[in-house]
Amino acid sequence: MKKELMEQKHDKRLMSLIQSVRVLNSTRDLDNVLDQLVREVFNVIAGANASILFLYDKRAEVLYAKTANGFNMEYMKHIQLKPGEGMSGKTFLAGKGQIFSTATDIALGMENISSLTKDIYAQSLGDMKYPTSAICVPLLSNHQCLGVLTVDMFEKDITFGDIDLQLLESFACQAAIAIENATLLSQNERTHRILEELSRVSLAKGDIEDITKSLARLIDKQVVVFNEILEVVALSDTQFSRVVEQLKRKRDFLLKGEISSMLFSLDDASYVIYVFPIRTELRRLGLLCIITEENKELDSLYRFAIEQANLIFAMEMDRQERALAEDFINSRAILEHLIHSPYDELSTTHLANFNFPDLEYHHYIVVQLYIKNPLVALKDFSLKKQHLMRMIYRELSRLSYKTLVYEQNMEVTLMFTVSSMYEEEKVYTYLKELFQKINGVASSQLCLTSLIGFGRVVHTLNDVQRSYQDAKSCVQYLQNTCQLDQMLTYRQLGSYRLFLKTDRKELKEYASSVLGMIEMYDKKHDKELLKTLKVYLETNQSMTESAKQLYVHVNTIKYRLKTIANLLGYDKLTGRKAFELQLGLHIIEYLEG
Repeated sequence: MKKELMEQKHDKRLMSLIQSVRVLNSTRDLDNVLDQLVREVFNVIAGANASILFLYDKRAEVLYAKTANGFNMEYMKHIQLKPGEGMSGKTFLAGKGQIFSTATDIALGMENISSLTKDIYAQSLGDMKYPTSAICVPLLSNHQCLGVLTVDMFEKDITFGDIDLQLLESFACQAAIAIENATLLSQNERTHRILEELSRVSLAKGDIEDITKSLARLIDKQVVVFNEILEVVALSDTQFSRVVEQLKRKRDFLLKGEISSMLFSLDDASYVIYVFPIRTELRRLGLLCIITEENKELDSLYRFAIEQANLIFAMEMDRQERALAEDFINSRAILEHLIHSPYDELSTTHLANFNFPDLEYHHYIVVQLYIKNPLVALKDFSLKKQHLMRMIYRELSRLSYKTLVYEQNMEVTLMFTVSSMYEEEKVYTYLKELFQKINGVASSQLCLTSLIGFGRVVHTLNDVQRSYQDAKSCVQYLQNTCQLDQMLTYRQLGSYRLFLKTDRKELKEYASSVLGMIEMYDKKHDKELLKTLKVYLETNQSMTESAKQLYVHVNTIKYRLKTIANLLGYDKLTGRKAFELQLGLHIIEYLEG
C-alpha cells in the first residue's frame, strides 16, 4: 500500500512537470517564458515558497536577478552576484544542481554574499530570514550556463530531497530549451524590425536627425552624431545635451578612429559611451556615439542595428557634404569673374540662374583667407585643405545670405552678402568671430595657420573688385610683417596700403633719411626720442598729453623735443615737416612689423 502511494505521488509530480513544460512552451515571448518559469516551478517542487531566476551577463561577468516569485522584484532587481558568490553563484561555477538541506548548508552557501546584497535580500522578503532548505540548478545550453534557478523553502519541518533535485534539473533542462527558442524568435523578430525600420528611413531619404531618432528607438539608448570636428549634428534627446558637451572634452578618446567604449560620469550618474567611427572608404566623416546606463548591455542585435545605421549615416553625411561642396564650387566662376572682370560683362541671366540678383538692400564684402605654407608633404596638405574647405562650407551654409567661394592654391576668396542696414564695423565684428572659429579649429586639428584680410563693404556687385583688392592688400601686409594678429580689416590697414607696392629698400632709405639721426642717437645713448616723437605727433603736438602717456614730466618732453630739433636741424615744426616725420614713423613701423 505504501509503495502504491509513493508511485502515485511520483506519477503526480511527473504529470506536474510535463504540464509545466507545456506551459513554458505555450509562449515564445521571452519575458513571458521567464515569468512562467518561476511560477510553474511551484507545481513541480512541492512545498516551495519562493523562486528566483538569475541570468548571466557575460559582459559584466555577473548573475543578475531577472524575475522571481515570493520575492519583491523592486528590491531583487538590484542584486548582482559574482560567480561563486552565494548559493546561486556557487551553483553557477559548479555547473550542476545542488541541495542546501540544513541550516548549516544554507549558512555556508550564503556566507560570502556582500552586506549590500544581504540588505536587499531582507527588504525583498520584508525580513531577514534564511530558507530552511534550498535547491539551485543551472540552466545549461550547449555546455554554457545561461543562469541559475533557485527554489527556497521556509517551512521548518520540510526539506528538499534528491527527487526534488532530479525533477528541478529536468525542469531546468526544458526551461533552458524554452528560453533558447524564445530568445531565437525574439532575435529574429528584432532583426526583422531593425531591418524594416532602417530600410524605411533609408528609402524615405530621412535627414540625419530622423535616422538618429529611429536608431534611438530601436536600441532604447541615447544616440548622438558628431561631424569630423566634433560638432553635434544630431542628438536623440536634448535632455542629454549637457552630457554631450562634457563628452566633447574627451577629444583624445573620441578621435581614436576605432570602435571603443569608456565609462563616463557626470552629476553622480555613470554611463558607458560607445563610439563608432562613421566613415567612407576614403575618410572619416564623423562619429556615432551611444550613451547607455552603466549596467545596461549593448547586445549583439543592438550592435547589428548600430552597424546598419552607421552605413546609412555615412551615405547621408557624404551625400550632404557633396551637395554642399558642389553648390559652392558652382559659385566659383561667378566670383572669379566679379573679382577679375567688370561686372557689366557678367550676364544678368547668369546671375539670375544662380539665384544671385543685385538688390538695393544688399551690400557685399570680400574676405581672403591665405593658408601659410605648412611644412607637410603635398599629399598631406591636400587632405588638410580638403578638410578645411569642408569646414568652411559647413559654416557658410548656416548663414542667412548666399556666399560665393573662389578657391585656388593657398588662397580662398569669399564674397559675403550682408544687409544694407548693418554698419561696416558690425559686419567686421561678425565676420571676425566666424573666422576666429575657423582658424581655431584649423590650427588645433589640422595644424594649419591662415592669414585673413577683410575688404571694405561695397554697395553694388560692380564694386566687388575694390573690396577684393582691399582684402588682398590686408593679406599682403600680414605676409610682409611679423604681426601676431592673423586678421586685418581694410580700415585697420589704413595708410599702410600705400607702402605695399613700394620697394622695401626704397622705403628703408626714405625712413633713414628722415629719422636716421634719431635712431642712431637712441641706439648710442639708450634713449627714447623716436618713441617720444611718435607720441607727440599722435597727440596733436601736445606736450602735456605726451607726458601723461609716457609717464614723465613735461620738462622731460621739452628737453627731448629740443634734442630732436637739434638732431634734425629745424627751428619750428611746420605742417609739412610733421607729415614727413609721421610718414617716416609709419614706414619704420611697417618695416618692423
